[in-house]
Amino acid sequence: MKNELLCPKCNIKMDFIAEAENSSDGNKIVRYFYRCPACGTRVNDEIINIKKENDSIIIKISQQLF
Repeated sequence: MKNELLCPKCNIKMDFIAEAENSSDGNKIVRYFYRCPACGTRVNDEIINIKKENDSIIIKISQQLF
């Protein structure tokens, strides 16, 4: 479980959300972020890129919070 984060605009507890998408080239992207239920402000946490290359899978994790 992630830590609680308060919205920088409203000071309300933000929801922790994950989104996944498949790109047209076969790669997968998973995004984790916080979103304020009141005003919709979004704070990115982490992006995971999953890519198939030959007989391997490459996973790249980018942390973006603060």
